[in-house]
Amino acid sequence: MVVKMQSASTRDLEAANGIPKSNPSRWKNQTAELLQFNGPQRRYNLDGAGGPTEIPNTTALETYMHMLRDAERAVTCTHLVNFLKRHERPWLDDYLANKNCGYQALLKLLQRFCAKHDFTRQKPTKAKTSQEELSVTQTAFPQVFNKAFIGYTPDAILDTYLMPSSTSMKLV
Repeated sequence: MVVKMQSASTRDLEAANGIPKSNPSRWKNQTAELLQFNGPQRRYNLDGAGGPTEIPNTTALETYMHMLRDAERAVTCTHLVNFLKRHERPWLDDYLANKNCGYQALLKLLQRFCAKHDFTRQKPTKAKTSQEELSVTQTAFPQVFNKAFIGYTPDAILDTYLMPSSTSMKLV
C-alpha cells in the first residue's frame, strides 16, 4: 500500500480501496518507518479464520438440527447430546472427562454452536399450527372472503394492512 501511495493520490486510494483518506495520509507521513520494518511479513490474525472446531463432524450435527426443524420439532441441547452419544461417543467421553464441570461445559459449547449456525433461543408457545394447517387456511380464505364481501365494490373494502402502524417491526 505504501508503494502504491508513491504513485497515486490519497483520494484515488480512497476511491479504489474504500480506505478513509486520513489513513493513507497518515501512512504517507510514516513511509520511512513502514518501509524499514524488519519484522515478519506474515499476519498472524487472519480475518475470518476462526478458531478450531471442538465438535467433530459438525456438518452431520448441523444437518440433524435442520432435520429436526424441518419436522417442526424443537431443537434442544438434549437432542444434540443424544446425537453426540449415538455418533461421537469416544469424543464425548473424552470431552466430559477433561472438563471440570463437564456437562455444563458441553451445554455451553452446544449453545455457542447453535448460535454460530443461526439457531436462536426461543420460548415454546402453547398453540402452534403446522404448515399443513396453514396451507389449508390459506387456500380456504379466498372463498370465505369472496362469499362474505360479494356485494361490495373493491374500493369500499378497506385493507387494514395498508394503514400505518403505531409500532414497527425489525427483521433481524
